[in-house]
Amino acid sequence: MRKMKKTIIKCAVGFMFVSAIISCQDDFLSTTPLSEIAESNVWSSAKLAEAAVLDLYQATWAGTLTREETTDAFTDQAVFTHPGRGVDGYTEGKMNPAGGYMDMQWMSWTQLYPFVRSANIAIQKLTANEGGLEASLANRLLGEAHFMRGYLFSQLMRQYGGIVLLTEPLTLESEASNPRASFEATVSQIISDLDKAIVLLADAPQSKARAHKLTAHALKSRVLTHAASDLHDPVKNAAVSTISGYGSKELIGYTGGSQQARWQAAQTASKELLDATSGYKLDYAAPAPFAEAQKNYEDIWLDGDKNQDFIWGRMIEGFGYGSRTYPGGDGWSQGPGMVALYHGPNGYHEWAGTTPTEALASKYSMSDGTTFDWNNPAHAADPYGDREARFYATLLFDGAPWKVRTSDVTKFDNFNELQTGYYTFSDGTIVNGVDTRQGPIEDWNGSRTGYYFKKFSDPRLPASWPNNLQKVDAPYIRYTEVLLNYVEASINLGQEADAKVWLNKLRFRNGLPEVTETGADLLELYKRERDKELVNEDARLFDMKRWLEGPYSLDKQVQQTLIQATQKAGSTMTPANYRKSTADFDYKYRPTDIVFENRVWRDQVYFMPIPQNEIDRDPSLQQNPGY
Repeated sequence: MRKMKKTIIKCAVGFMFVSAIISCQDDFLSTTPLSEIAESNVWSSAKLAEAAVLDLYQATWAGTLTREETTDAFTDQAVFTHPGRGVDGYTEGKMNPAGGYMDMQWMSWTQLYPFVRSANIAIQKLTANEGGLEASLANRLLGEAHFMRGYLFSQLMRQYGGIVLLTEPLTLESEASNPRASFEATVSQIISDLDKAIVLLADAPQSKARAHKLTAHALKSRVLTHAASDLHDPVKNAAVSTISGYGSKELIGYTGGSQQARWQAAQTASKELLDATSGYKLDYAAPAPFAEAQKNYEDIWLDGDKNQDFIWGRMIEGFGYGSRTYPGGDGWSQGPGMVALYHGPNGYHEWAGTTPTEALASKYSMSDGTTFDWNNPAHAADPYGDREARFYATLLFDGAPWKVRTSDVTKFDNFNELQTGYYTFSDGTIVNGVDTRQGPIEDWNGSRTGYYFKKFSDPRLPASWPNNLQKVDAPYIRYTEVLLNYVEASINLGQEADAKVWLNKLRFRNGLPEVTETGADLLELYKRERDKELVNEDARLFDMKRWLEGPYSLDKQVQQTLIQATQKAGSTMTPANYRKSTADFDYKYRPTDIVFENRVWRDQVYFMPIPQNEIDRDPSLQQNPGY
């Protein structure tokens, strides 16, 4: 049977999107379709060959900053405010092969395989180099093509397990039978691509937008850390119902070998990157002062590619506000330019798309490193006081200072502070905070949880849309993630002393005391440290799965922090000039379940379903467990 496998071999013309005029600068994603150019001409022209390879980077979109929904909304850490868009496919376990869930472009089976085919064409043509490109250029482009194929395969692997390992371009005459490879073979192929990239890119200039050897080392650390984790270990995953009853376990994990050996490989790969470069402000000998610690964390995401922690990502200056996978223009955009609008407070005419949950807020410790606890009366009386620095760098909450209000909102708040509570005055007047779902400004865009994300929203820009698009870069991978990978591998190898040395580097930068925990307590502290550090960086979704923490994350309802305040006797504050004041109001805070998503964990969500239309086109594809 020679039925075409539509998704995988679509774009049969080859590279349909190349730029006739392209430089070696980072503004390479404004590509123009020139499908009339013959493919043979592409690979004999330095400019067109480079444009064709650079087009592969379109497959990243803008990572987690691509759209209004972030992958943290599929976990305990956030919730998507607006129903009906498929987020509940994850959180309520309703996804199925026919759909029923949000398919995020930068990790989608149907949307990434066309780029895999383009990478295969590039690898084939550049390996032969029949067009006679200069050797250094051919090697750099070939290294980038291998890196991008490894990246594409890694995105699919983290979602589906073993995938279809296409390493040559399919043609119209190709057989339709392309079964999935084992998980082990998939990981091996990714590592092979990355190792080739490391060699080929040894002399390539460092870039935060384009792959070079450090980028490949960093991605290798991520892939091997994921592969070593419990989700893919036959002993650890045996307790998962869908996995234990699955007849083709080789598709979703290892069936033998040593998990310790896999952790050793992950540790080695991570250390190679840590030794090859350096991160941002990891040389403190003691906890950074509080204000400095808050600035340290904000600098990392506000500085973007100018910060040494940033290894690879999408630079808004270089990408612009639009590209072929990422439409924009005329003062409008999708992605990083819109992040503040996507997630910001309704009292700023913003959309509250993905907002933090109380579960995330509770992960942040007190400033002295002790655990925040709602059962502690002092904590419950002032849950936003004396928290660790990253709490204030990541979240917006009742009373938090923020941008200047637009002119139509100053009559409700002239102090530029978030209002996410409900305030009862002495005369019985109740004021619904301007940033609540019952407030006077676009209440349908109010947070359901009492929190908003500050992280990735540029505080330097006024709340004026859509003309003031921000320029916060989207990180795909940064030094700190690799540091955390190294810590995790070291803990799992029983090398706790070394793990603590590196974990303390991170904690000191964030103003937290050194680690004293050991054993299971150390591993738990590490996991929550990672959760907080990598908020909205496409980490928690995959960490939740690879740690087998699905029930911990999603088998509970979303909670808001309900804030009710009552004016004190003798206060002269009026509704017209309300601002948060413990001198004028008694505040009560209560974590409360939200009847919004009926969150429940189902074991099949550890892996995504292979789209049914792909299986219909190629019956050799075997479905993942539970579907």
